[in-house]
Amino acid sequence: MSKKVAFETLDELLKTLELKRKYPSKRLEKILIRNYILSLYTIWETYAKNKIYDTYSDFEYILHTEEFIKRYLKKSFGKSYLSKEFLKDIKDTKVKKEILCQSNNLNWTEFAELFSIVGLDINPLVSLIDDSEEIEKIVNLLKSSGLIPVHTNISTRLSGSVSGYFQLVVDLRNTISHTYKMEIGEQLNSKQMTLLIHLFKCTINLIEKHIETEISKKYIESSNLRPVISVTNVIRGCNASGNQEAIIEINVLDQTIDQATKKLVIKSATNSGYCNISGIRIGNFNLNKIPLNKTCTLTVTSTMKIRNGYQYELCMGPHKSTRSQNIIQYA
Repeated sequence: MSKKVAFETLDELLKTLELKRKYPSKRLEKILIRNYILSLYTIWETYAKNKIYDTYSDFEYILHTEEFIKRYLKKSFGKSYLSKEFLKDIKDTKVKKEILCQSNNLNWTEFAELFSIVGLDINPLVSLIDDSEEIEKIVNLLKSSGLIPVHTNISTRLSGSVSGYFQLVVDLRNTISHTYKMEIGEQLNSKQMTLLIHLFKCTINLIEKHIETEISKKYIESSNLRPVISVTNVIRGCNASGNQEAIIEINVLDQTIDQATKKLVIKSATNSGYCNISGIRIGNFNLNKIPLNKTCTLTVTSTMKIRNGYQYELCMGPHKSTRSQNIIQYA
């Protein structure tokens, strides 16, 4: 389930809450709330597991490291049913979603473990949550409405409250699934349920943003950078703020390069970063994509300093994998 599908499904769930208003009935209300909790948890779990597995699959050339293999094997043999899944075909043991994303109760702690097994750092995501004014507003409204998060440890940070609301949904889902009772959950009102949906959507937005940042960072740190374009001249330099514009001159000869790309890696002899293309020109003419076999200028903003008199090369940015890795390979 992609972010787009998750949001569409959450919006559909939001619409079902209107039934409470249109058809007031205690029995219908209980059914709707139970369905709401089960659906909210299922959407979250499906999205989160798909996002982790798809991120690994798309960028295995970055994430498939020796340390990843150790973590994956440790998880594979941590439980007997996972080891059976792993050993189904030892000659072609690909990374399996059933093992990589195995979790029965996907609270925030479990999600953080999935994050770490593929080598992503959860801490910057936690910081994004702590700094989010939108999430802070939602959490304050939830608390003022009387819905208190489940705290597994004492924390005054905003991320602790978010974790607590995720735990609340997991606990309610387990109560319904195992006993079909939900005394606490039956007290949820439409406002609280609406706010929980918005909380999940805001959190998913930050997850998407953070994973993109993490992959970009790991790509820069990897040895997979292959220079494909030489910068022949720096017409105007810039600082590393990402706001100042530089103008560089290039001539692309490699026909395999994606001419429509708007983000490239820029390298000097001692540094590397990203540059975003905001303009492409030949003389007085603006172009929509980088031309082949013609000298042109790019207007870019950069995460590293670009200066006159220095040599630079451009590399393509992170790309999705076209194949799936094997943990074990032998003839």
